[in-house]
Amino acid sequence: MPSAIEGAADWRGQNLAKSTSWVDRLTSRQAGELEEAVAAAASAGLSMAEIGVEEFAIASLAGDLAAAGEALESGPGIHLFRGLPVGGMSDEAVRMMIWGIGAHLGTAVSQSKRGDVLGDVRDIGTDMTGREARGYTSNVELEFHTDTADVTGLLVVKTAKSGGLSRFVSSLAVHNEIARTHPDLLAALYRPYRWSRQGQERPGEAPYYDQPIYGVAEGHFASRYIRTHIAAAHTFHDAPPLGADQAAALDLVDALAGGTAFHMEMMLEPGDLVLLNNHVTYHARTDYQDHPEPERKRHLLRLWLAVPGSRPLPEGWSALFHDRRAGAVRGGFPGHADEKAYATR
Repeated sequence: MPSAIEGAADWRGQNLAKSTSWVDRLTSRQAGELEEAVAAAASAGLSMAEIGVEEFAIASLAGDLAAAGEALESGPGIHLFRGLPVGGMSDEAVRMMIWGIGAHLGTAVSQSKRGDVLGDVRDIGTDMTGREARGYTSNVELEFHTDTADVTGLLVVKTAKSGGLSRFVSSLAVHNEIARTHPDLLAALYRPYRWSRQGQERPGEAPYYDQPIYGVAEGHFASRYIRTHIAAAHTFHDAPPLGADQAAALDLVDALAGGTAFHMEMMLEPGDLVLLNNHVTYHARTDYQDHPEPERKRHLLRLWLAVPGSRPLPEGWSALFHDRRAGAVRGGFPGHADEKAYATR
C-alpha cells in the first residue's frame, strides 16, 4: 500500500481558485464555430447518434479540447470552458452542441440501465431514501462523489433561483493528507467496501458489489467514492458489517473533502462546461430552490465519457468499469443507446 503519491492532481481549492490555467474562455470565433457546426449537422438531417468528430467541425476549438483532455489526465483533473453560446440556441441545438464537443473528447457511455448517454441534471422530485435513488434528478444537497466514467462533462444551461453551488476537490490531496496524518485509516480505504448498484444491475446480477475507495495500477492512482451507495448496500440483510476503521476512514474523507482548506466552491453560470477526471477529483453540489416557471428551472446537461488517454485502473474497479486497460471504452451502466436516449426529457 502506497503512502503519499505525488502528482499535479494534488491541489488545494484556494490555490486552484486563484489560478486561470485550468479555465478557457471561448473567443467569439470559437463560439461562432459551435453555432455553425450545430447548424450544419441540423441542415444535414443528422441525428445526435450520427454526429462524430468529422460531422462536427470546430477547428479553432479542437486544439483547446485536446489540451484540456491532456490536463484532465496529467494535470489537475479539472478544466472549465466558459462562454458556450447556450442563450441563443434551442434546447435541441444545445444538446447537439454538447454532444459534438463530447465526440472530440471521447466516447459517451450510458448513465443508467435505460441507455441514456446524454443526461439531464434537473429536479424531477426524486425520492432520495430508496436503494435506486439518483441524486442528479433531485434538488437536495449532493455530497462529494464520483461518477462511473473516466470523465464527466457538465454544461450549465440554466441556473436555479437560489443555491446550487458546485464544489470540487482533489481526491489525491485528500488521500495524501490521510497518508500523512492517519496512515492506519488509509489502509482501510484500500480494502473493499460493499456498494449498492442502485437498481442499475443486469438481470440475474447481484444488487451490490465490492470495491475499495483507493487503488493504484501501474503507478497510477484512482479513487471512487459515493458514500450514499455504500450506506445503501448495508441495508441488505447479507451485507458484511462495516468495520469501525472503515467507518472512521469514510468520516475522515468527508471531513477533509468538506473542509474549506481542500475544496473549491463556485457558482457555475449558463454557458459553463466543466470537465472532471473522476479518478482524481470528487464533486458536490449544495441544495437549491428552483424558479416556479418550468422554462426557467435549473438545468444541466451531463456526459459520461470514456477517453482515449485514460489511465489503467486498479483490479478492484472491475465490477463496474469491466475493462481496466488504459484508454479502453469503459464505465457507465448496462443498457443500449437508441434514439430515445437522445430525446429531451
